[in-house]
Amino acid sequence: MLDYDRVSCVLELLKSFDHGSKIASKLIQNYFRSNKNIGSKDRKFISNCFWNIIKHRNKINWHLKNHNLKVTFEKQIILELFFLNVDYKNDLPKIKTFFLFNNKLNKNFKDDNLQSLEYLNFEKFINSEMPEYVYYELPEFLLASIKRNFKFDWKNVALSLNQESFVDLRINTLKNKSRDEILASLKEINVPCKISKFSPLGIRLLKRFPINGNKLFKSGNIEIQGEASQLSALILGAKPGMKVADICAGAGGKSLVLADVMKNKGRILSLDINQKRLKRARLRFKRAGAHNVETRLVDINWSTKGLEKKFDLVLIDAPCSGIGTWSRSPDSRFNFNKKKLAELINIQSELLAKGSTMVAPGGKLAYVTCSILPEEGVDQIEKFKMSANRDFSEIDMSIMWNNNLSLTNSFQYPFDDGKKSITINPAIYKLDGFFISMFQRKR
Repeated sequence: MLDYDRVSCVLELLKSFDHGSKIASKLIQNYFRSNKNIGSKDRKFISNCFWNIIKHRNKINWHLKNHNLKVTFEKQIILELFFLNVDYKNDLPKIKTFFLFNNKLNKNFKDDNLQSLEYLNFEKFINSEMPEYVYYELPEFLLASIKRNFKFDWKNVALSLNQESFVDLRINTLKNKSRDEILASLKEINVPCKISKFSPLGIRLLKRFPINGNKLFKSGNIEIQGEASQLSALILGAKPGMKVADICAGAGGKSLVLADVMKNKGRILSLDINQKRLKRARLRFKRAGAHNVETRLVDINWSTKGLEKKFDLVLIDAPCSGIGTWSRSPDSRFNFNKKKLAELINIQSELLAKGSTMVAPGGKLAYVTCSILPEEGVDQIEKFKMSANRDFSEIDMSIMWNNNLSLTNSFQYPFDDGKKSITINPAIYKLDGFFISMFQRKR
């Protein structure tokens, strides 16, 4: 495939992305699946070009507007080639030649786009005149929230959200294979990997690989799960024989960790309002050999009637912005706004109120989000503490770490920032950004 064919594919993908509703990663995956004639080198060029535009769209569009040029898909591709593409970077004569002498491209790239190449005079991609929100590829209101939560490290945090993500696996001890045994088996995929820094069940792949096609995954010996997500369930102190509720369980990732820790003994009730997610969760539970999990579909206005004060541990895996995992889905920022954040904050507050009624005397309530925004983390639990009065007391998460994690991986509590809750800084810890807090109900 020649470069003009590759560029035409990128143009097609950008149009599909902006005019559709698919997640970018799913879109490009389906595109390559439907076009099996595209070779590996071509896929790499197309993927890199597409993702460069998605990850740096604000900056690319800023340059276009700064030159009084209309923002088009074609011009976005031209600027990707000039600023970011390894084959064309900073080589304007080569780019002009490439476009002006390809009749096939001229059919797709309108005349005004080609004419603009004649007088483009771009300076460096990172320009001192850029507003902060453009440089950090974030809406202004989100950048303000990050600044509030990370007063001294907000720049690194904001940048980390646009860096290439990592692939983490979790071993399933219910299958009776140790992490060392799994590591030895993974040698056959020829992808470098290492044990996770904090999770005693984690393995990090140092290169992307379709692990879900591997026999270890199909047999339930491993799951794809971020290390921060693993920690958020491992730290909760679940024990065999407990009664546990996982609210907003989704596809069951944290329920799987809890079933593992509980050795399939006791009961886990996984609640969610989405039938499709719960169906996927049931398949995962079956593959993993988790027998103590019951899934329950609830409606959006579900009631806790019959569930009050029944559980030793209630986990609220709250719906949130997901900003802590945006490095995995950089397109998420395009569909997120103040209104959506306000809606999520209300839902989170409601779930905390509901979940708290389900906690048995002496039991624990955990609130977890894959977010680093104070509105979805520290602000939420401060409101909950005000409403819960003296019925619940906040637990210092360093105690939970020392009781449940430090003995298994020899790491001392790493998240000490003077607060009882945990806000995982993705820039420092090279994990997804998470918020984790816990409360105990008085007896």
